[in-house]
Amino acid sequence: MKNFLVNSYMPDNFCREFVEIKGDSHQLGMYMALVLGLKPLMDDRIFIEKLAEFKKICKKYKIHVRESIIFLRVPKAKIPKYVIGKENLSTTSGFGFPVNSAKQGMVHVFLSKNKNILKKAMWYPAIIKNRVIFPPLADQFKYGYALGYPDCCIKYFKKYNDWEKYNYLHRAYENTKGKASFLCNPFLKETGYSYIYHMPCSYACKKTMKQVQKLREEIKKYEPGYVGLTDNFLKKPCLVFFERRMYCFTGKIRNGVLEYSDFQFTSLEKDRDIYGKYLEQANRLKIKNHQVILYKGRSITKILPLLSKNKVQETPFLIDFS
Repeated sequence: MKNFLVNSYMPDNFCREFVEIKGDSHQLGMYMALVLGLKPLMDDRIFIEKLAEFKKICKKYKIHVRESIIFLRVPKAKIPKYVIGKENLSTTSGFGFPVNSAKQGMVHVFLSKNKNILKKAMWYPAIIKNRVIFPPLADQFKYGYALGYPDCCIKYFKKYNDWEKYNYLHRAYENTKGKASFLCNPFLKETGYSYIYHMPCSYACKKTMKQVQKLREEIKKYEPGYVGLTDNFLKKPCLVFFERRMYCFTGKIRNGVLEYSDFQFTSLEKDRDIYGKYLEQANRLKIKNHQVILYKGRSITKILPLLSKNKVQETPFLIDFS
């Protein structure tokens, strides 16, 4: 069995330059939303040697750029013991350096069509010398609004984004009333085929759906091929453990059982893919008593052990976006 691959999408024209200079279509939907005036602010990381050309592209699309820091991403396991506060870092960890201090690396940039909104850009936690520096709590609370996220999702995220106590994605699943909508599917945001970059308060959030439907209709005018592929991928069923361990499948869920032919690990951090080797040996799965049971035909091939190393409450769930 082979994992189906979500390749980078190359637009025919609209926002094509961003994909060419970055070398991938990560956050392509967000760039399109920004250019269309439907997203007030976004951020990305750009290689230093490509920064000047990237800024020229932004100028063409009337986007203002604010440079933050050079961010050198480092796995948590490789962060030195002497770094104060490293235990409080979440999914993204790395060292920060002044923009003009190096000729290699990636620059964290904030992008907006409105210079005043750029003032609301919030730096991300980074290790500066021997200490993790966090943004002020007040800035963190306001940041979601600057990014244009729905207020209900911001409030829900504030309440349940505590990795020591909750699995936020599962909370959103429990908060979903009625059928989940592919318009609220956040699980493919690292592949580039996604209309949202926030974690919704539910997978049937009406405000998120309204936002996305408008964005989707506008993108379709310029890149119908992108919309077609994105819709297709977002409608696939997903098996979710937590924010950095999710799989989507070519298959169908019937009576709580997922029958599949292919799947993809959706995170860029491939070292977190601890279950793929077991999924390859099966073609059916179901969840019982918070355990994922894998089958080949009618025979059980594996009951997945929950191996989270991040003190996250790993509560797996299956969700159908078809």
